[in-house]
Amino acid sequence: MMESPITAYLTENEAPLIAFCQRLLQTPSVNGVHSEAQVAQLIAEQAELLGLDVQLVASAPDRPNILVSTAAHGDGGLLLIGHLDTVPTGDESAWDFPPFSGELHDGKLYGRGAIDTKGGIAAAIFALAALKHTDNALSNSRAQFIGVPDEESGATGTLGIKFLHARGLLHGLSAIYAYSGNEIILGHRGLIRYLLTCEGEAAHTGFPSWQDGTAGANAVTGMAHLLTSLERIVTPHSTVPRFERFRTMLTPGTTISGGVAAGVVPERCQATMDVRLTPEFDIEQVSALIKQTITDINKEHPKLRFTFYVTHHLPAAISPEDAPIFSVLETVVSQVRGRQPIRTVAGPANEGYLLIERGIPTVCGFGVIGANAHAANEYVEVASLRDTAQIFALTAMGLDSMLKNPNV
Repeated sequence: MMESPITAYLTENEAPLIAFCQRLLQTPSVNGVHSEAQVAQLIAEQAELLGLDVQLVASAPDRPNILVSTAAHGDGGLLLIGHLDTVPTGDESAWDFPPFSGELHDGKLYGRGAIDTKGGIAAAIFALAALKHTDNALSNSRAQFIGVPDEESGATGTLGIKFLHARGLLHGLSAIYAYSGNEIILGHRGLIRYLLTCEGEAAHTGFPSWQDGTAGANAVTGMAHLLTSLERIVTPHSTVPRFERFRTMLTPGTTISGGVAAGVVPERCQATMDVRLTPEFDIEQVSALIKQTITDINKEHPKLRFTFYVTHHLPAAISPEDAPIFSVLETVVSQVRGRQPIRTVAGPANEGYLLIERGIPTVCGFGVIGANAHAANEYVEVASLRDTAQIFALTAMGLDSMLKNPNV
């Protein structure tokens, strides 16, 4: 059994692990505001200090991917995935501690990205270090961490997973996306985001022609009609195994803008709509619902002109449940955390679908314990950093042993 050396290494290095996570939180990487380069460099320095192999690759110098490996060469084993960017902090006055302070209070580290996904990144790097410094921990493969940029803009993978795959740098037997929680996330719903436009006709709000309806068409109220009509669409719950608690959900009007002045009938309005997809629905079906809704509105308001186009799209995805990663991870989590994890799928989408599409069975979310992702007071429980690193390391070992004995 190799658990003892792994546990001993992580116990001995728990303070550096916590300090590393704290430094990650103190390094802002808000998508659209900061480059990910500084976070990537911080990870590179820590990984090199721990004796790990490091590679930085990028399509743009200020938006790098970082690959950290237990060895410079070797067959693919477990991939640990994290994204380097974060969402904005929101109203900083709503935080108990400054969002980039990395404040340690009452057993929790506070900061934007604590569980999405900087806590998981810290655990992953020290998991690789524990494997590196444990004799014969990995005999048949190498384990890697991949940190990608630009996930929070829509999980397209253009600068990350797709870029690495196109260059032959994505090799793994299985993957864990290092988010947070005790559940084993087998997959996730899909996502479509639309930009909706309504064009009307400008008119002076004081003129008789607007009053008697011979001039003007209000694009804002036209858009409101479209949004409320779309909101009333209710789809049935999924019948696909693991997705049964979800349905395809339309959320119209997540942003909206229109009008030019208080005394002018608005001639243009734009809004966005977020759609979460179960496997039964695809982009053609949802677009058909929008088209039919527009047709119905135009029967009553022929002057209004509606258009829409897709800004983001990714499908619902799920890995084959018989992939070894899931049973190995279940066993390890039961040993380390003393509880049997449940298997489920996630409502929110992430980049797991990109790995699944490329033939890599993926846990689309598992890792440290904490709360408040995308909200004020995001935090990670300090104690979970070490046990998550232990889980990652032991899972890598379990997969590695199966390469040698595939029938075990």
